[in-house]
Amino acid sequence: MHTNQLTDTPDDFDELEALLNPKPTPDSDEPDAGEEIDELEALLGEAMADKKLSETVKAARAKAKGGFGLSADDLERIRRWELAKEWLPVANVALFRRYTCHCGFHATLFEGLMLEQKHRHDKHANRWTTQETAQAALPNKTAIRKSNVPLCQRCAASQGYSLVTDIEWEI
Repeated sequence: MHTNQLTDTPDDFDELEALLNPKPTPDSDEPDAGEEIDELEALLGEAMADKKLSETVKAARAKAKGGFGLSADDLERIRRWELAKEWLPVANVALFRRYTCHCGFHATLFEGLMLEQKHRHDKHANRWTTQETAQAALPNKTAIRKSNVPLCQRCAASQGYSLVTDIEWEI
């Protein structure tokens, strides 16, 4: 008669443990369960932080709508959140101002660098924000703001005004 007895020897437990929880081999591409849990926890933590930031921004916007002033931190938080979540960069825009005189002469001056953005959800919403430097990955565009002026440097003398003066203002 053959009886099958389970003995409580350490070798038996090691064998059972190995069968229940196989260890990955070094050449295996599959991550172990601990790594998967760590990745899931990191993703969950990131999502929770994003949700908390979203709620903070919503509260700051509600505060602004209620007529209360916002701190510089709140304004910066809203700006960073909108850039990351609501607006997509489209192009770098060099903004120029063209002054055209009634005599036909025009002068074009550089006013600054802008970033053109479109809204993620509203296809009709665009905005332009000032930038210090261009983003290399985006295309470049040029925008010209036009203004008509009654007097320019060419026709000033014919109307009795001299550009030779002792008064100069720096901006």
